[in-house]
Amino acid sequence: MRNKILDVLKNQQGEFVSGESLSQALSITRAAVWKQIQGLKEAGYEIEGQTRKGYRLVGTPCALDLWALQQELRTQALGRQLFFFAELSSTNDLLKDMVRQGREHGTVVIARRQTTGHGRMQRAWESPEGGLWLSLLLKPRLSLGDAAKLTLSTGVALAQTLQDLYGLAAGIKWPNDVVVQGRKIAGILGEVAGEWTTVQTLILGIGVNANFSGQTFSSKLPATTLQDILGYEVNLNHLAAQLLFNLEKEVQSLEQGDVQGLIQRWTSFAVGINQPVRIERAGTVYAGIFKGIREDGELILDLEGQEMTFSSGEVSLRAGDQYSPE
Repeated sequence: MRNKILDVLKNQQGEFVSGESLSQALSITRAAVWKQIQGLKEAGYEIEGQTRKGYRLVGTPCALDLWALQQELRTQALGRQLFFFAELSSTNDLLKDMVRQGREHGTVVIARRQTTGHGRMQRAWESPEGGLWLSLLLKPRLSLGDAAKLTLSTGVALAQTLQDLYGLAAGIKWPNDVVVQGRKIAGILGEVAGEWTTVQTLILGIGVNANFSGQTFSSKLPATTLQDILGYEVNLNHLAAQLLFNLEKEVQSLEQGDVQGLIQRWTSFAVGINQPVRIERAGTVYAGIFKGIREDGELILDLEGQEMTFSSGEVSLRAGDQYSPE
């Protein structure tokens, strides 16, 4: 019923709708209309009410809301199958279960809060309410080698979104973190669901620290939040919709074979290019100059004129004060 009321108000494009009209259109009492309107206001919807005129929709909530997000979507596939939860243990884990149910390319699972979110190498990812925690199911027209580049595509889409919406100079910390002012603000976890040769399904988990203080974290993580940086709460539905829009463009570009374009866009956001870094692998530390990435996404390190490459699953990266311990 709440969504039907919102649909009617939206279709009036800012004009008032009388309580009597809503009552008749939805076959409910005017008292029931009033109760629904109060519930929508409590959920963060800005609805103006005037005697003899009725109600009109003025604004949507900053908090994640299924109806509000669906109105913001401009994608062809990503998010068109959308599942929304107040709380989950892990959006990635639920989407893995959904894969077995035959869910479509572009299916998105969003939770307001995760209780056991995790990142790369099974590191815990704290996911309090106020962040954007989503997982996306992709069945791209790509080989396994090219599909591995989708985490690069996601980093570009995330950094571009933060720049588009908030003018932030976001950077990508190889392999899968997005940073602002040298501190992590978002992360990516890509997982293949089943054997690629038969299932060809990739799950992308994306987490953005948004409408909460970094002091919420239980430990001293080298992280920041949009609220800390901007000083206000952002509209999470705008954020999710813009991210999915930018990511869909990146996926389509990769499917069309634009690998060089992806590498150029990724490099334009990369933090630490041509700077000294330390890379730790299997207990050994390599110090050199970060020269960028290869087409397969491997990091290129210049060790006194000798080139070494590192894959995303093997290393962590430091660069002076830019990268604090994870």
